[in-house]
Parts: sequence; C-alpha cells; structure tokens
Amino acid sequence: MGAEEATGRASIVNRHGPRGDVGLHDVSAEELARRAKQGCRASFTELVRRYAPRLQTFLCQRTRDHHDAEDLVQETFIRAYRNIERYRESYKFSTWLFAIGSRLAVSHHRRMRVRLRCTRPLHHQPPAATASGERERHEDLWLLAQGLSENQYRSLWLKYGEEMSVKEIARAMHRSQVSVKVLLYRARINLLKKWKEKHGEEAETDAGNKKLPVVTGQRGE
Repeated sequence: MGAEEATGRASIVNRHGPRGDVGLHDVSAEELARRAKQGCRASFTELVRRYAPRLQTFLCQRTRDHHDAEDLVQETFIRAYRNIERYRESYKFSTWLFAIGSRLAVSHHRRMRVRLRCTRPLHHQPPAATASGERERHEDLWLLAQGLSENQYRSLWLKYGEEMSVKEIARAMHRSQVSVKVLLYRARINLLKKWKEKHGEEAETDAGNKKLPVVTGQRGE
C-alpha cells in the first residue's frame, strides 16, 4: 500500500465526527458497506461514525488502556477498509467489523502482559439498566466480568453489549453456535459465582436457568 493510499485511508478513519453525512444517517450499515465497496468514501466514513464509539468501548474493556484501544480502533477500520471487498452482504456489517476488532484484541492481549485501567471516560457506559438503582449493579457486574477468561468476556459483551445473536457471535468469534452457547453458559455461571462471592446475594432464576442482573431486559438466545 502506497503512502498516498495509506494517508487516504487514515483520513477516512480520522474523520468520524459527531455529525457525518446527514444524508447517510438512515442508510443501513450493509448498504453503506456495499457503497464503500464501490469506492464511496462518505459511506465508509458514516460506518466509522456509527461504530467507532462502540468499538472503542469494547476494545478499551479488553486492553484496559484508552490509548491502546484508540490504536486498535484505528487499525480495525483501516483493515476493514483495506478488505472491504471481502465483506459479504448476507452478514451484518457489525458482525464482520467486530470479528476484525476481536482478532486484534486477542493479538494485543497476547503481546501485553500488563494491562492498565482506562485513564479517560469511555464514550459509552456498559449496557444501560432499566432503572437508576440497577445501574450500579450492572456496572459492578461488568467489572466482575473482566475477571473472566478472554473468550467468556468477549461472548458476554457481544451478546449483551452489542446485542448480537448466538449465530452472529459465532461468526464474529469463528466458533460454532454450540461452542458459543457453552461459552455463554460458563460465563454466566462463573459471573454468578463472582457476584455471590462479593455480595453474598442470590441472582434471579428463570425456568431453572441462572439469570444475572446484567441480562435483565436484554434479548435472549
């Protein structure tokens, strides 16, 4: 990739301001990706505007460092732009994008032995609770979730943070749907144990399945 091309791609990633092209705000992400394939930079810039904050939150949770997360967001979008021709419109764009980000996060995690806490506020908070009294419980649960294994945390975040279906998570994590369901089950059980160890409280139960506050009101499998 030449210097001029690299500069052009970097400029697309760097232009994700709060407004973007107003005329593209109602266009689906999949249609924007199709247009980006045809060379429409404005469409890709709109994709960056939509997904950069969410990707930043996800990656900051994993790297524990705001600046490292920013670098990974940049790299994710640069790789997405470079490989946009490979995107298949039968898949959700967010699934494809987060698959790229997830792979970069795993690579980063393997390189870094010391993970620092984010030093600046995130663009988005953990999935919002339905009442202010529940918000602290949700935030506490996400903090506890960071003590889970890499794959368990990723599966939980994609499920409840990004509201992806099991099928979409399987695509993003390059696993079978059965494997994802097992990951989610183990993540919930381990998170429940951590919750009880810290608070000594019983989580809600639903039809015999453990149901934590973090999943209350969220889409099921």
